Amino acid sequence: MPQKPKTFRMVYMDFSSARLEEDLRFYSEIMGLRQDGQATADRTWLSLGFDHHNLSFRKGDNSGLEAVGYQLAADIDLDSMAKHLDAAGLAYTRKSDARPGVDELIEVEPIGGHSVHLISAISQTEGTMTTTGVAPLRLGHFAVASAEGAAIKRFYTEVLGFHRTDAFGDVLDFYTCNYEHHVLNVVEAPTAHRLHHLAFQLRETGSHVNAADLLARDSKPIVWGPTRHTAGHNIASYFQDDSKRLVELYTEMDVYLPDLDMMEPRPWHEEIPMRPRRWERGDVAHWRTKFAVELSQF
Repeated sequence: MPQKPKTFRMVYMDFSSARLEEDLRFYSEIMGLRQDGQATADRTWLSLGFDHHNLSFRKGDNSGLEAVGYQLAADIDLDSMAKHLDAAGLAYTRKSDARPGVDELIEVEPIGGHSVHLISAISQTEGTMTTTGVAPLRLGHFAVASAEGAAIKRFYTEVLGFHRTDAFGDVLDFYTCNYEHHVLNVVEAPTAHRLHHLAFQLRETGSHVNAADLLARDSKPIVWGPTRHTAGHNIASYFQDDSKRLVELYTEMDVYLPDLDMMEPRPWHEEIPMRPRRWERGDVAHWRTKFAVELSQF
């Protein structure tokens, strides 16, 4: 029986932005997230309509990922998580009232530049889910590229209990802490630690068309896709926001069944049962779609 992950979802991502006004306009007006009234000179909080916030931005000299927040499983509190980190020999900081909507959190940095927040709860908004713009359902996953990929993988699997669900060659690995095929991608590359892409789940497959039309009117072309991936089998398309972050929109992600170590069967799977596997490095499109822009460029 595989170990149970100590978190069950990614809640938020914090960014610095060299183009703060442009980023806030795009994620509010085009993506449809709502800005919280508690915005300060330091940081602005944006929500998809359930959690107090799912993205936050602050003015910075560079545009980069600053922190990722995960919610702990129901049977794990901050005290037990702190003891677990102590046993793993990891330094961490415990913070109270560190951000709106979160009473207390643990911040741990498994490698320099990769800050992980662990929270027990986040307050809910009083409104409804966003219905304007692209209107994603949820913040689904993100990918990082790093020369320290091995250390990141050890932290997520050995400390947080994430499951590895797939891989592309010896370069890219997929991990999850819930039913979705992946919550995190780790790309091992000879580069300083950086964000590769972030991803939002759309309501339905037809939503890709509406999103592409909205993005085109905002002069943001689709740079890769739509296609159905192999690993995860999600239908995905990619574009760049105002700060040149690569953003994925997806639907139909594989459902992972950890007790069986397999994906819930789908008619488009290459084999049934579809178990975690190591795909050929370039075998990323189930539809065998070819595009001029390669994801490895980002």
